[in-house]
Amino acid sequence: MECEQVKNELVKFLDNEVSDEAREAIQVHLDGCAECSEELKSLREFKALCHSWQDIPPSKNWGIGLNQKLAKAQRQPTTEIELLRSAVIGLSRRVRELEESQMALQPVLDIEIMTLDDLARYLRLSPDQIYDIIEQLPRFQIGYEYRFRRESIDQWISSLEQRPYPQKYLWGDWSVGEE
Repeated sequence: MECEQVKNELVKFLDNEVSDEAREAIQVHLDGCAECSEELKSLREFKALCHSWQDIPPSKNWGIGLNQKLAKAQRQPTTEIELLRSAVIGLSRRVRELEESQMALQPVLDIEIMTLDDLARYLRLSPDQIYDIIEQLPRFQIGYEYRFRRESIDQWISSLEQRPYPQKYLWGDWSVGEE
């Protein structure tokens, strides 16, 4: 027999659930194969360990404590006060989230001179999108960094609102409204 066949039959061999001829073939293989013999030895030790297993009884109050914890976890708010308390907690969490999001925007609105990142937050664009339109923006440079006056940016936005861009089509320079 091959090692793979013997290893597949070792549990049955150990439990005397193989035929006599299969038992002889497995025993002949085991006598000549140290690896399969070691596998059989490990299985015998495991079987002995399983037979010596002893359950540890839980404490007398264990079941009661478990049932109380399960009941508490599954209990839904039933009284009006509990319902109101859960609603207030949810609302206060939402108010806190809104305040934090407003605090993130607030400093940008009060700044007269903005960095590129400040401008990106002010216009709600990414810095990469700002770089794409940088040539259109009123700006000045300090060293290698661009700066933007909030007032100039607001005027630039107003000028965009007053003059609509002609819509261009991919296949030509046709503009909407021109015939």
